[in-house]
Amino acid sequence: MKPRDPSRSLKPSLCFSAIIAILLSSFALLYSTTLLLPPSPSTPSPLSNAACDLFSGQWITFPRPALYDATCPFHRNAWNCYRNGRDGMASINAFSWLPNGCGGSPLPRIDPAAFLSSMRGRRIGFVGDSLNENFLVAFLCALHSADPGARKWKKKGAWRGGYFPRFDVTVAYHRAVLLARYRWQPLDNSSASFRVDGLKGIYRVDVDVPADDWVNVTNFYDVLVFNTGHWWGSDKFPKETPLVFFKDGKPIVPALGMVDGLEVVLKSMISYIKKEVPKRTLKYWRSQSPRHFHGGEWDHNGSCLFTKPLSAGEKQGSKQGSTRSEFSDQRSN
Repeated sequence: MKPRDPSRSLKPSLCFSAIIAILLSSFALLYSTTLLLPPSPSTPSPLSNAACDLFSGQWITFPRPALYDATCPFHRNAWNCYRNGRDGMASINAFSWLPNGCGGSPLPRIDPAAFLSSMRGRRIGFVGDSLNENFLVAFLCALHSADPGARKWKKKGAWRGGYFPRFDVTVAYHRAVLLARYRWQPLDNSSASFRVDGLKGIYRVDVDVPADDWVNVTNFYDVLVFNTGHWWGSDKFPKETPLVFFKDGKPIVPALGMVDGLEVVLKSMISYIKKEVPKRTLKYWRSQSPRHFHGGEWDHNGSCLFTKPLSAGEKQGSKQGSTRSEFSDQRSN
């Protein structure tokens, strides 16, 4: 890859910031960033007025052609809804974000060529769990339509990614489901303080230590998008193999529950990002989404039967509602 030109450090231009906002409408920013679309030569965009709130609104149905199809090389086979014949794809592709105070129209679709052109020579990194990974796959497929020569990219420890040679743009995902470092710790004679009936071992979470998967790559990226959420539950870490939180190498006393542990990790990771990640890097936080499986979880014959977006305030089951509420509270702190 060509050496980087220091004079091309990323600046939050109107065009670039708007495209990021369109793609990632559920993000709450870690740092304040102006989010305006470039003004039209003839009439100002309603998205640029002071009352326009890109992060508050609702999902509506607004049919538009799909941005990609089953042939996208970045698909994971199990997630290729087109190839696998997933029902209702036309309805799902019609989901559009309608922001409040922005003229009553949904956000415009991403223009893959315009996006890649505005990001020429830059790098975008996603860090977190499968929500970011799912988004990355769709994002890569959308961008691929503007650069058919794009190829897979898995350097710097990336779980998956893509390189777009026509524009010299790299987009990649680093898997770090809790953001903080965690590892399995089996019980032994030195683990007497953790011994309870039925306990097989613990997952030690060092709340003040970023996961190895991303801690050494932040200087590489011009944009970083973080998320965590769906792994913070008893379905991932049951009482037989719980999370146990450590700070400064020692167990936190009294022991933290799952939600309190999440809060401590988020505050610690944000503090680390503010101190250690270059200030020129644009940093985004992707918020949590509700689970939407019927008849079981994703790995227990669950199915997603939605044919229309959730309406404002609508919840799908108490567990999902609780999850949404808890993480909304954490995000607002």
